[in-house]
Amino acid sequence: MKETNTLIVGASIAGLASASTLQKRNIEYLIIEKESQVATPWRKHYDRLHLHTSKGLSNLPYKKFDRSVARYPSRQQVVDYLVDYQRAFNINPLLNTEATSIKKQGDRWIIETNNGVYKSKYVIIATGPFGKPKPISFKGMETFPGKILHSYEYKTGKDFKGKEVLVVGFGNSACEIAFDLFEQGAKPSMSVRSPVNVVPRDLFGIPILKLSLLLSHFPPRLADAINAPFMRLRLKCRMARSNKFKKMGPYRF
Repeated sequence: MKETNTLIVGASIAGLASASTLQKRNIEYLIIEKESQVATPWRKHYDRLHLHTSKGLSNLPYKKFDRSVARYPSRQQVVDYLVDYQRAFNINPLLNTEATSIKKQGDRWIIETNNGVYKSKYVIIATGPFGKPKPISFKGMETFPGKILHSYEYKTGKDFKGKEVLVVGFGNSACEIAFDLFEQGAKPSMSVRSPVNVVPRDLFGIPILKLSLLLSHFPPRLADAINAPFMRLRLKCRMARSNKFKKMGPYRF
């Protein structure tokens, strides 16, 4: 049984950031990863994916994105950044090593894996929320003659050129996938369950998240009141004037 101070489960964004932080503090650690390489979740995302947070707000500790990278990095640029990050800090995960059981034994944790058993004082679970898709189920799916897939399985709109496609949802992934479908020659429509808040990625050239962080210091109702006229100016679209636009702003959502 191998022993360490801290065992990190997962070698993508959270796991690599945890490893570099522990290194800086001279704290012993091991990091395990069930896949054969780091940043696997990002390698599996759809091709067109870009961060919706600017690179300045998306850096991991002690290392920034390269200046040549666009304000909103692409999926591949995120993968490249994480690989460079791993090399820069000489982080060496135990690859193809999956945790199958984590149990407390006295003041230590016992972590069983397919490649042996480990004991540690602390465990960091850095597997992220996107490793497994949530099952989808709608009435009539079993008789629908077309193709149904989860966004987790989507890669590119090229496969749907000339076809009508319904995208269910209005989150970041849904909107970007719908746009990708349109760019690739498909005919996308979107199904939205309830009124929404449409928030632009930038407002007059400033990343919306930076403005959101400033407005977060105000009470939600006041923040929405300050925000509303700028949103109306920016979102000169039919949705902004329709009853599908949520009456409460994003701070009271």
